[in-house]
Amino acid sequence: MSEPTLLMAGSFCIILQLDGSIDRLDGTFKECGGFDFTQEVIQFREVTSERWGNANKGRSRLTKLPANAVGGNLTLRRGLNISKSFWLWFSSVQKGNWFKQRRTISVTFNQGTTAQVAFQFTEAWPTKYRIAEMKTDTSDIEIEEIEIAYEGFERISI
Repeated sequence: MSEPTLLMAGSFCIILQLDGSIDRLDGTFKECGGFDFTQEVIQFREVTSERWGNANKGRSRLTKLPANAVGGNLTLRRGLNISKSFWLWFSSVQKGNWFKQRRTISVTFNQGTTAQVAFQFTEAWPTKYRIAEMKTDTSDIEIEEIEIAYEGFERISI
């Protein structure tokens, strides 16, 4: 059995694809955060008929059950370019067309030109659009940021 290959973050390109898009890809990013999906826990105690020590009463038992699965928000950052695709998606939500803007999105991590890892986010829609602070006295690249809420999160096969 061979050891699994460790994937190095510095050699990745992050690609976003929106369902229903006619483009081959909808965005290429260098930063992505919010891969967070948590299974909430319901805890309850019950008294069983099992005797406990010298007591005449039953034993208290803790039971934990899975509750709702909750995801965070995905945050993607890239260099600002002339494409308005993310602004238009965000703008459609702000104009009240939010339900039709809920999408399934795929985020793929490519090493070179080869897809290595992919995730799918369902019922996703943009909650925030931001341009980093602009300064005219620097040659830094301006950063465009989009935050996306999602309901489902799954690692998918490539």
